Amino acid sequence: MPGAPSLLFLAYLLGVLPWAAIRSARRVEQALGRSGRSPASDRLAIWGSTLVAQGLLLVLAWLAGRGFGFRFFAVALTPAGLVAAAAALGACFVLRAVARALRTEEERKALVVYRLAPRSAVEWLAWGAVALVASVTEEIAYRGVGVAILSHWSGSLAAAILVCATAFAVAHALQGWKSGVVIFMLALIFHALVLFTGTLVLAMLVHLLYDVIAAVAIAREAERDDRAAPPPGQAPVSPEDGMTC
Repeated sequence: MPGAPSLLFLAYLLGVLPWAAIRSARRVEQALGRSGRSPASDRLAIWGSTLVAQGLLLVLAWLAGRGFGFRFFAVALTPAGLVAAAAALGACFVLRAVARALRTEEERKALVVYRLAPRSAVEWLAWGAVALVASVTEEIAYRGVGVAILSHWSGSLAAAILVCATAFAVAHALQGWKSGVVIFMLALIFHALVLFTGTLVLAMLVHLLYDVIAAVAIAREAERDDRAAPPPGQAPVSPEDGMTC
C-alpha cells in the first residue's frame, strides 16, 4: 500500500503543479501583455519561483522514492544507450523545428519563452540554475518516481507514462497550448529513452542539453528582435518610408 510520502508526492505532481502552472500562465500573460519583452526583475522573479517549485518537487520525489528503494542515479551506460541518447536529442530538435514551422513570425515573437529569454550574465546564471535543477528534478519525478508509483498501482506502464507525460505538459502551461503538445511529445521521447537505457542519467543529460541549446537560440533571436524594435514611443518604420519616387 502507498505510504504518506507517495500520496503527498502524487498530490503535488498531478494536482498542485498543474493547477499552479495554469494559474501562473494567466497571470504572467496579463503582466507581460501581448507583446514586448519583460523587465529583468520579472524574469528573475519567475525563475526564482520556478526554482522553489522544482526544489519542493525534488524533495517530495526523493522522500517518496526512498520509501520503496528507488534508484535515482543508477547508471547503465552502453554504446547502444549512448546512441539512443543522441537519437533522442536529435528527435527533440526535429520536434522543435516542426513547431517553429507551424508558427508565424508574429506568433513566435509573442511566445513567453522569447520574452523571458535571458539578456545578461546575471540572468544566464539564474536561468542556468533553474535549467540544471529542472533537468534532474523533472526526470526523477515524471520519468522515474511518478511512473514507478502509478504503474505499480494501476498495473499499466503505458497508462502511467501517459498520465505523467500529460502532467509534464500541463506543468509547462506558461508556454501555451501549442508548445504543450510539443512538450507532451518530448516527454514521450524521454520516457522511451529511460525505458531503453534503464537509467535516468542519460535522460537528464539530454534534457539539459536540449534546454541549453534551445535557450541560446531563443536568446539570440530575442536579442535580434530587441535591436530591430523601434525605441519606445516611436512608430515602426515601414519599408515604403525609405523609398523615393
